Amino acid sequence: MNRNVVLLQPRVGDMDQFREHPTPPLGLLCAAANVAADMEVRLVDQRTDKAWRSRLAGAIDSGTVAVGITTFTGGMIRNALEGAREVKRLRDVPVVWGGIHPSLLPEQTARHELVDYVVEGEGEEAFAGLVKKLAAGADGEGIPGVRFRKGGQVTGTPRGALLNFSELPPPPYALVDMEQYIQNWRGQRLLFYQSSRGCPCRCTYCYNRAYNLGRWRPKVAERVVSELADLRRRYDFAHVYFLDDNFFIDHRRALKIITGLKDLGLGAVLQGVDVETLTQLSDGDLDFLEAAGVKRINIGVESGVDRVRRDVLKKVGDLQLVRQQLARFQGRDIIVGCGFIIGLPSETWDETRRTMDYAMETLRLGDNFRVAQFFIFTPCPGTELFEGLETEGFPFPARLEDWGDYDLDHSRIHQDQPKVRDALERVCFLSRFLDRKDWDFVSSGLRVMYNLYRPVARARLRSGILRPLPEWWFYEMLKRRFA
Repeated sequence: MNRNVVLLQPRVGDMDQFREHPTPPLGLLCAAANVAADMEVRLVDQRTDKAWRSRLAGAIDSGTVAVGITTFTGGMIRNALEGAREVKRLRDVPVVWGGIHPSLLPEQTARHELVDYVVEGEGEEAFAGLVKKLAAGADGEGIPGVRFRKGGQVTGTPRGALLNFSELPPPPYALVDMEQYIQNWRGQRLLFYQSSRGCPCRCTYCYNRAYNLGRWRPKVAERVVSELADLRRRYDFAHVYFLDDNFFIDHRRALKIITGLKDLGLGAVLQGVDVETLTQLSDGDLDFLEAAGVKRINIGVESGVDRVRRDVLKKVGDLQLVRQQLARFQGRDIIVGCGFIIGLPSETWDETRRTMDYAMETLRLGDNFRVAQFFIFTPCPGTELFEGLETEGFPFPARLEDWGDYDLDHSRIHQDQPKVRDALERVCFLSRFLDRKDWDFVSSGLRVMYNLYRPVARARLRSGILRPLPEWWFYEMLKRRFA
């Protein structure tokens, strides 16, 4: 019998619908790294194959030991449940859930009828250990980080210590057709890669304090450059998109990596950059990053109000520091994407307006500044803000499927304030069109639509004229069309 494990990547939502290619399923590939040494791993991706049900039916057979599914909070949960339901229709095989949401609410997740096991936290060792026991006819008893139902109750062993990220095997990219996941960046090929896990910052809205226990764990610079050199030989890309939460925690290591990429002729896009870490970089360092091919950095500004940044979000550094650091990028050939959150607990509408104004001010710094959109605050389980709302009696979902309604486009904490909720959601929609979508990963046709509508969206936000908004209806229709 050919023993095998099937991995199912659910659709994510908007970020998948409007991309030309989805991001690679790195979470599942990491979980498969140790499993692939002992048995065959088959991966089915809902995002790349509309006929995923047929693919799943062909992947699951009498030798399938388990099916692994990953998910985070939001609409991805609905798609994950749809996948798990299809698995159970095909064959009575254990379904193992992992990822951020099941890790932060393991007991609630494990109570669901379509969940046989939950892997809490990092999956490289726990998932491999569980699969080995399942193949031997045992259950998940005694494996750190594995929860399951037994005798009508959720049981299991608490997760163990965090793994040494630098010693883990690299994700087995070869398990998938990487051509389906290579992005187009400025007309050149781009690969997604993670060089570190976690972040030591104490931001109250971020899952890192619970999932990565507030620790930052990097791969050494030499290994990062070596792995990327090998990946480039295999997949022929020109840029690397670093999925790290905070790339410049150790700025010397970061500069070593960029130096290695420069020697390889590779450019870089940095997903996570904290304002405070930028203070460690001299103007000469920024000159080097620009010359070495760093094409974009993304900074979590989050609010245009010092009170909100300091007291609600617990961000380090005031807006004066933010302005100082942003000014250092004016006129540079590095795109600076700034992230903003609205609809936070205790935030007034006046403070929301001030955040909107600050974002518009940021865009006026130059053509290389971007604001992707205003994200509506969504309480993530395990975070300080979530726990505060829970203590105050906020009614969070008691069932896994109800978490599928939580996303960054709709306010869940203003249910009893319909006017505020409606205004936040209209602002969120309009903010999608604030910046130039020239080089983002959306398709060329949608890029044209975004850019044509941009002056209208900016005018609406400046004037505060949010009604009527027929274009919002049209956008939602497009989302359903591409779902």
